[in-house]
Amino acid sequence: MTSGIPRTQFAIIGAGLAGATFSYLARKQGLECMILEKSRGTGGRAGSKRLGEYSVDLGASIISFGDEELTELREALLKDHIIERWQSAYVGVPRMSSIARFLTQDTPLLTETKVHHIERQGSKWLLRDDKYQPICLTEHVVIATPAVQSAMLLATIPNSGALLQFANQAGSQTQPQWSMWVTTEPTDSAPLQPCQHPILESLIKDSDKPQRVAGSMETWVIQASPQWSKTHLDTPKEDVKAILIEAFTKTTESNVQESGEPHRWLLGRQAMALSPNPYFFDSTLNISLIGDWLCQGDAEGAMLSAKFAFEALQKTLTETNA
Repeated sequence: MTSGIPRTQFAIIGAGLAGATFSYLARKQGLECMILEKSRGTGGRAGSKRLGEYSVDLGASIISFGDEELTELREALLKDHIIERWQSAYVGVPRMSSIARFLTQDTPLLTETKVHHIERQGSKWLLRDDKYQPICLTEHVVIATPAVQSAMLLATIPNSGALLQFANQAGSQTQPQWSMWVTTEPTDSAPLQPCQHPILESLIKDSDKPQRVAGSMETWVIQASPQWSKTHLDTPKEDVKAILIEAFTKTTESNVQESGEPHRWLLGRQAMALSPNPYFFDSTLNISLIGDWLCQGDAEGAMLSAKFAFEALQKTLTETNA
């Protein structure tokens, strides 16, 4: 039944920053991994949208790398010219998606593969897609998806009640966010602007980031507030676009020249990290949960969650093999 199905030690569900970081650390230690990603590429909310010759970061805009636990990883990314300093933090170059792409480069990656069901096959786990076709057999399952998606996967696993309950609770704190890009004539405006505004959360001058294509126009990313986004979750995109452009114009006093279609991140933001731990690991089931929703609720938190989870799993493996 399972002959010919790929086998691995760690199956990582999700190729965002959490899953990518876990795979990078595991591969450095010579552990066998496979990443399963439902989208066409890596990065998740730290992905980038192509705009002809260049791209724009519509999701995570910066990573602070302020926690000492990430110093070694930060220095490795700097050494390989994957990130650069910007506005007291760091950004991927030439785009944010470069970070996840670098971290996953040595790991087998199956894109456009949606894990829908996880079931026992002896001492291992069999992962199936949304057509109930087998994807792979694995010893450990690492779920690196937003809380809502994690809960859906856990619901297919017997005896995962405690993990499922927590993921459901965290999912209730997940908020959507509308985001879009616009261009303007050159301005003297600050490149990174948190907003105290009923509609806008932040404005980011994406074209100011290092290694972005410099042209005659500035490219901005408008991030709507999660509260406004939730209220306008099902508002037509053309209406969202008009409202965001009007708010941007009034706030910056700059006229919009071009604009893209708004992107709705249904699981865009975590209102708060409710967990007392930055990850969860069930040693009986060999299932781990990682992600920003367990740690800080931001891009750095996603990477920290993966690091702490990997260190715990590595310790468990060492003790088991001793």
